[in-house]
Amino acid sequence: MVPMWQGLLGVCVRAIRGHTPPRLWGRELVVTHLSTAACRSAPEQQDTAVKQQDQQDEGTKHENTETLELPTVLQAATAKNSYINAFKGLHTLSDMVSSKQVDFKKDVEGDEQFEKMIAVIDQSVIRCSPTTSLGALRSLLNLGVDSNSHVVQSVQMQLLWQLRKMSFPSLISVLTLHIDHQHTDLQKRVLKECIESIERRWVEMRGAGEMEKLYTCHTHFSSEFLGRLDDRVMELADTMTYPQLAKLLCALGTIKRRATPVIRALAFHMAKQTDRLSPKQLGNVLFAVNLLSFPDPVLLEKIASDLMPQVEEINNPKLVGSILFCLGHMRWRHPGLLEVLSEWTEKRASDCPLANLSALVLTLASAGYEPSNGDTLFPLITSRLNPSSFTKKTAWLDVVWSLTVLGRVSSEQIESVLHPSFVSSIPLIEQHLRLGVRLKLLNINAAAQLLLHSYSGPQLNLAEFKDVIITAGQDERKVSQHVMKMLHNLLPPPKYIYEGIQTSIGVYVDAEFATDKNGKPLPVQDFGEGLMSKSGEYVGTKSSGSTVTKKLPEGVNRVALFVWNYSDFAVGSQELTGINKLGVELLRKKGYKLVQIPYFEYNMKGKALRNVQYLEGKIKESLVV
Repeated sequence: MVPMWQGLLGVCVRAIRGHTPPRLWGRELVVTHLSTAACRSAPEQQDTAVKQQDQQDEGTKHENTETLELPTVLQAATAKNSYINAFKGLHTLSDMVSSKQVDFKKDVEGDEQFEKMIAVIDQSVIRCSPTTSLGALRSLLNLGVDSNSHVVQSVQMQLLWQLRKMSFPSLISVLTLHIDHQHTDLQKRVLKECIESIERRWVEMRGAGEMEKLYTCHTHFSSEFLGRLDDRVMELADTMTYPQLAKLLCALGTIKRRATPVIRALAFHMAKQTDRLSPKQLGNVLFAVNLLSFPDPVLLEKIASDLMPQVEEINNPKLVGSILFCLGHMRWRHPGLLEVLSEWTEKRASDCPLANLSALVLTLASAGYEPSNGDTLFPLITSRLNPSSFTKKTAWLDVVWSLTVLGRVSSEQIESVLHPSFVSSIPLIEQHLRLGVRLKLLNINAAAQLLLHSYSGPQLNLAEFKDVIITAGQDERKVSQHVMKMLHNLLPPPKYIYEGIQTSIGVYVDAEFATDKNGKPLPVQDFGEGLMSKSGEYVGTKSSGSTVTKKLPEGVNRVALFVWNYSDFAVGSQELTGINKLGVELLRKKGYKLVQIPYFEYNMKGKALRNVQYLEGKIKESLVV
């Protein structure tokens, strides 16, 4: 047998004479003749080969291992005690374990040839480049070799020594590998020093893939470093491709890092792209936009224009379901996109999963949009959706409520959720869902009375729903309070106006008042409680203290006032969301005149006189409708 050092000398001499060094494919050493007693060239030469081969063969998979047998692999790996062969054998074994061709514990561990291969690797690791060390460690851990074993610790110690001279991409590879393997003190030390090296060398961040991986590992870095990472993304965004920008946005969405300047930069450069992403990529971008609560109108329009021509080509119902979920959750009202998704669903209604059908109904209701094929679409959907289709009662309630919003609900569907057996199950529902469930039941109950005249089934006992309170956000209250302050110049409280009304129909009304046919304010208390009554009737009080239902005198108008904020409108339009459209329709059916104050018309910074005149004009306008 030729001594190891003589083999090494021979390789070096052949390299000097112009012989081609062994080729490197990914993390696997490919040797033309396993029987040849060859050895690795100098580390510098090998690193160059790694970089060149990675560029030429990026994405190349390992050789097909399906035809290889374990004894053959182990025999080749230990031939001539060549550590090139040993490393190749290690990677091949790792692939075989990953593809479940062999079981490491059962078929490999303890095998004499395997132990011999490990011994060769253990002795040779000190001569390995960072790329080779990292590949060996990844394969060892993938095989299931104990983290406390000598060979694993030898490779990790070699990586620890190489951290300072390692390339930045290799540092990130060490980071991602060790995050998942923190079983020993040495592994923890490698991770700690790797993080310190990355933070110290942050100026070397250049690739979009590197930044994406760093974002996914954000919990391990300081806030200062993450700020620098954000800066690098914004600095390099204009050099990135559309897919790279999309992946970075998705990474931010996954970790829910709402770094607004970064998201804006990514959205800006994505919207400028002339090429198109695939439907799956666009679905991922939509999901990220939804998670980040960043419905940038320009980016959304780009997504819609990219997606609409490709919808018909989608064969994966789950992808369509995911897109529908995002549209509904964002309340994004894009008629073109909703139309093609509705057509896609109609053509496949008999084969679509029930989740897709319910997602479409919920999305259309959320956006307050009626598709042009509604007359043919909804019968196909409702024929497949029934209470037994859902394991959770709340899911069926969502469907019935959505059909109510869309004006497509049937008496049987309403009866199924207003039945005492269904209503009595509300206390069993999760606490955070109860308010929403009760509000939807109130909406449905009101629709049964006011919109569905043929309904004769059970109704809610409103006395059990007196504690249902709708709360507004701080920004919403700010606009509403400003409007009320201006309105008091026309309608002094409490004689002429009720404010902040929690109705019996599950709708919050900012104000209620009464006027004559000319718009002159009348004392609202003279005409009973109106919407203030949880019974929903116009209730007055007798001198004895008992209540009495009062009929509205002729010529008197009851007026309900809504202050609409940004969140009350569907994204991408000045159309109210479905729930608000339903509230408006229910109030109209109750005989109310409606004053609607949208945020984009009302100027909080405007002069008081002008605002009062604006409100007065809106009141008079409502009386002639």
